Amino acid sequence: MITLNHPVVEEVLYQGLDDWVGLTVIQRLVEGETAAWWKARTAPSPQDIKTETLAVCAFLLSQGLMRAGELSNSTDDPGDFLDWPGEPDEILNRVDREWDDLTSLDHFEPCWFRSTPAGITAGQAVEA
Repeated sequence: MITLNHPVVEEVLYQGLDDWVGLTVIQRLVEGETAAWWKARTAPSPQDIKTETLAVCAFLLSQGLMRAGELSNSTDDPGDFLDWPGEPDEILNRVDREWDDLTSLDHFEPCWFRSTPAGITAGQAVEA
């Protein structure tokens, strides 16, 4: 079960204090969190990693700690964050459906998470 004290959640919130956090960063953090896999007889499968990453994202979104979105490609406002519309479940379904494209290394990170005021507060608590 994902909670505020989950090591990946804490790390994402901490990193979110300084910058937006890419979906692939969350994926790598999940993959690197070996404690969750110690009891397993084999290394986590790509599906295991996807499932756990989606669970972390679901927690961050549903608790109002982060918003998912993308960077603007407008020359008028380069680097601006564009929130994806919809409720957390809709956004999570999009990430699930588009997983292969969103985690592909063939292009620049297409999915980012930015901290909300509540996420900043939670990230500062991790930092303390």
